[in-house]
Amino acid sequence: MDHTGLVMTGGGARGAYQVGVLKAISDLLPDLHYPFPVICGTSAGAINAVGLGCSGDIFRHSVEKLENLWGSLRTPDVYRSDYWGMAKRMGHFLKAFLSGEDNEIPASMLDSSPLGQFLARHMDLPRLSYNIQHSDIHAVCVTACGYKSGQSVSFFQAKENVAGWHLGQRVGVPTKLTIDHLLASSAIPTIFPPVKINREYFGDGVVRNMAPLSPAVHLGSDRILVIGVSANRVCTTARKPAVTFPKLPQIMEHLLNGAFIDVVENDLDKALLINDLLKLIPEETLVSNNISLRPIEMLVISPSEPIDEIAARHVAELPRPVRQFLGQNKPNAEGGASMASYLLFEGPFLKELIQLGYRDAQAHARQLEAFINRTKS
Repeated sequence: MDHTGLVMTGGGARGAYQVGVLKAISDLLPDLHYPFPVICGTSAGAINAVGLGCSGDIFRHSVEKLENLWGSLRTPDVYRSDYWGMAKRMGHFLKAFLSGEDNEIPASMLDSSPLGQFLARHMDLPRLSYNIQHSDIHAVCVTACGYKSGQSVSFFQAKENVAGWHLGQRVGVPTKLTIDHLLASSAIPTIFPPVKINREYFGDGVVRNMAPLSPAVHLGSDRILVIGVSANRVCTTARKPAVTFPKLPQIMEHLLNGAFIDVVENDLDKALLINDLLKLIPEETLVSNNISLRPIEMLVISPSEPIDEIAARHVAELPRPVRQFLGQNKPNAEGGASMASYLLFEGPFLKELIQLGYRDAQAHARQLEAFINRTKS
């Protein structure tokens, strides 16, 4: 059976953009119930995916709950952002680095325990189980990276008889999703601590995930709406002269962008190429050669403005210890704004991202209506 999939990528606070896109869809088509039978998310996208899956059967009500969740978020709800909390965790991080001992010191710079408490208050996971059993939701999937195995593991909760998969380093595991799966998928490497699930510690799903569209395809999607968190496809990056030697946050932001953004865009390009090639191959040739590839219809909504530039306008909203951590405590700081866009869980910034997502989706209103109406037909 073919399904329409929704894929939401990672990006920390950038995930608020996805809520704006979903809100526009709910306004364009207010009578929708479950327009996306397959919902897949990674990192912050995992939180949005499960948030949709564990709400009611009216899509616009589910989106409203998700918008309220993001609207109530503040940095202290996600990680310890006070001087003592950050100093304590940094001290543990440094001790682990210097000692090299086999101990239980978390390998992270920040303490994300507040996020677990926040999600426990807002995520109705029993409702997720009910929706999957009794509604048109076919599967909800959350991807994380195993730090022992190096595998990209897609944990999914689905209707009965939905099989997992094992393709090299990409694995699909049927399970009952928990808060730990969300914390693991959103544990940005070195920033937030890994989370133990069963026998292995897991971190952010973008790590080692070379095919972020793959889980939706394995779960039966023949058309996929992808909501990205980067303007790379529509905005050219300006090459500005460097004034100072790059600092650690500036280097880390490029590592994060490479993991969160570049891989998704590469997978989209690869999928589009495969679609074009399949058009040139007769169906009987595919069948006779036992080639199971099939074309996937895709619609991509991504930011029309660079999110790091938006973040630069809101850096002052971060708690002072976090600004110092990012090297943003002085005027005209060079670099670090893109890194801030992952950690800036403050109302005005999140609201602006939601508004941007809403406008971008409205700009694709005809495409979205046609895409979702094909789903319903």
